[in-house]
Amino acid sequence: MASSAPPAASSPRKGATARATRPDAGKRGKSNTPLRLTPSQSLTRVRERLQWYADRGVFRRFSELGPLGDRYRFRFSWLGTAPLALDYSPENGTFTFRSLLPHVPARSALFEEIQTFVVGRGSPRLPPHRRVDRRRARIRCLPARGTVSVELVATRNHHEYGVNRVVNLVHEVFLYLHEYQPEYMWAHLDSPEE
Repeated sequence: MASSAPPAASSPRKGATARATRPDAGKRGKSNTPLRLTPSQSLTRVRERLQWYADRGVFRRFSELGPLGDRYRFRFSWLGTAPLALDYSPENGTFTFRSLLPHVPARSALFEEIQTFVVGRGSPRLPPHRRVDRRRARIRCLPARGTVSVELVATRNHHEYGVNRVVNLVHEVFLYLHEYQPEYMWAHLDSPEE
């Protein structure tokens, strides 16, 4: 049976951790802190993780679009019929699902409800597998022209964590809306009326 957890970064020896350490680690007086990943290394890990979701069949029609400035853009179908757009900036660890939720005015009760739900995913009261660890990432909703984007900014060396959390966060947003705002889902996201 295949594991449902994303693969960890490969390790050169059995039992070694996936985190790289300084070459002089273990020597007297030297630090054993992990090496910081370069933006290029972070981009590689994020690409691998997104491809892993596509290979498992979670994402359909997965593709990477050309970069736009410092943002790398990915497109795929998931959680509905319309393709989703995920932007990633390896320089600052920002993941943004652009225009994720259409027809949500910025000053509406629905926007406030969604924003409260998203920010609440950082609560320490949630179990760790459902929570966005505030020490590793910040989350928020961004209203723009009647749509809502969801943004997660991962701290340095936590971009792989960030991509997993932003995917889980968006999944939870859709589950929440199915439960508490089904009319919105039926009208604007082609959700089946079950």
